[in-house]
Amino acid sequence: MKTKILKIGNSQGILLSKTFLQQYHFENEVEILPQSDGLLIKSVEKSPRHDWELRFQNAIADGHLPDNELLEGFENNFEKSEWTW
Repeated sequence: MKTKILKIGNSQGILLSKTFLQQYHFENEVEILPQSDGLLIKSVEKSPRHDWELRFQNAIADGHLPDNELLEGFENNFEKSEWTW
């Protein structure tokens, strides 16, 4: 795809077609990385844990329950007076 560099206020920019934006999942932000032969435009990665709650719910719905022994030996008992908030 060829496009022209346009003046946008005191800056310059390029326009990308809606098809390109959808195809590469570009939404509100993109990451621009310098390369030896130009620029690489990438979609911004979401937080690594953004879908954990949904994944946990799906796993439990599929019958995968947390292993109680993973938490064995850990207690949630602490003296609040020992902590400064």
